[in-house]
Amino acid sequence: MWVQGLKPVARWARFAAAGPLVLASSLACGGDDEPAPTPVGGSGGAAGSAGSAGAAGTGGSGLEPDAGGIEPEPTEIERNLFGSLLEKTDAEVDEKITTAVNRFFGIGTGESAVPVRDTGYRCYYELPQDPTRAFIWAADSNDIRSEGMSYGMMIAVQVDLHEQFDRLWNFSKAYLQYPADSEVSAWRHYFKWQGSVDTTNAESWTVNYGPTTVPAPDGDEYFAAALYLAHRRWGSDGAINYLGEADAITSALLHNVEQPSSEGVAARYPIIHPTENMVTFVPYGDSNGFSDPSYHLAAFYDLFAQDGPEADSARWTSIAQESRAFLVLSAHPTTGLHPDYAGFDGVGVAGGDQHEQFRYDAWRVVMNMAVDYAWFSRDRAMRLQIEKYHDFFSTRITEDNVQGALFQLDGNPSPTGDGGSSTALTATLAAGSLASQRDDRARFVNAAWNVGQQQGQFRYYQEAVYLLGLLNVAGKFNPTF
Repeated sequence: MWVQGLKPVARWARFAAAGPLVLASSLACGGDDEPAPTPVGGSGGAAGSAGSAGAAGTGGSGLEPDAGGIEPEPTEIERNLFGSLLEKTDAEVDEKITTAVNRFFGIGTGESAVPVRDTGYRCYYELPQDPTRAFIWAADSNDIRSEGMSYGMMIAVQVDLHEQFDRLWNFSKAYLQYPADSEVSAWRHYFKWQGSVDTTNAESWTVNYGPTTVPAPDGDEYFAAALYLAHRRWGSDGAINYLGEADAITSALLHNVEQPSSEGVAARYPIIHPTENMVTFVPYGDSNGFSDPSYHLAAFYDLFAQDGPEADSARWTSIAQESRAFLVLSAHPTTGLHPDYAGFDGVGVAGGDQHEQFRYDAWRVVMNMAVDYAWFSRDRAMRLQIEKYHDFFSTRITEDNVQGALFQLDGNPSPTGDGGSSTALTATLAAGSLASQRDDRARFVNAAWNVGQQQGQFRYYQEAVYLLGLLNVAGKFNPTF
């Protein structure tokens, strides 16, 4: 995560060539408020396996003028696009999802229960001294992130992996979450964005988190949403009160109180900006003064309004509406592309590493808009924004991947290169087909079916986002069970 005012560093962590694996950040994540300032967006990094290039293809149906509001005649969403658009059988779809999920969680794959950097698909690991606590490991950056932990929980609840869900939550509760009585009162019930695990002692791994590491708001939002969905799927009468835990988080997102700066420590803030009524980039110092379009999760806000404390329901509904407007405001008017970071006015923010461009964080926006459209809103503006994405990428999608993943908002390649192919972006574009009405939407779904699941050093971010997209396209990412 990059925090404004800190010098950006290289995206990729460096690793020792020999000796026991130490799952520690290559940068200090000590006792101050600023964590290792790597760019946010998980471990976007290396592209997914690129298959053979398919035909370039042309745009589908033309674009309509931007307009919000519910679709005039909202229809039932086709959930399983692999079935409806590609004519895959339910058995084929179930096999694909089961294989992909089992690889990520290491279920029946024979992969090592100890993290291995350069090979395999596995990202889920359990502490040997307490298997009731588990974590999602980012191999490339050699750390654990609130983003990945909450993604893992969301995937688990969607596919009914109850045990894995609880173990991820137990770890998060024990090591990531600020307690209700924390001296860091502005961040009570929030989650530290980054930590590490040292596996030197094979029988008892050491978990390391700084005492005042900042939150990354998308992780907190995903934690709350996953817990509400766990309550819907499994109820809250068991060992974990999912509803109570979710309520504590969503209440804190809105009602925690700012801690002014003092003794060289910048001010700390609540995650939802009290006057802008939208999620901040990081609720700390100057980074509280702008946002990240991929953090705007309107579907989750509607979920919070439905299942959260009744007194907060209207506020969450208004935040969802504000976020939909922001996702139009912050998008390029022609390409539809979003920047990684943007001011509350929608203007891109460079953030030390060209984050005013369409980069790793922004890959998720098209999927987030599709989830919002499919779950609750049927908002026409979200569909139109998604169709702009599909129009732009229609000449860049092949039979099994996307060709080009990093762009300036006007569609020109990033000065650092176009990023090649991406498993994650291929899947999020396919998820957009839940809302898109373009004639060519099946091409994006077909690419997601054929793209190779990421493995090896750069598997974490590519694979986690790929799984979220894959579940959406398969009709297995839902608010009810």
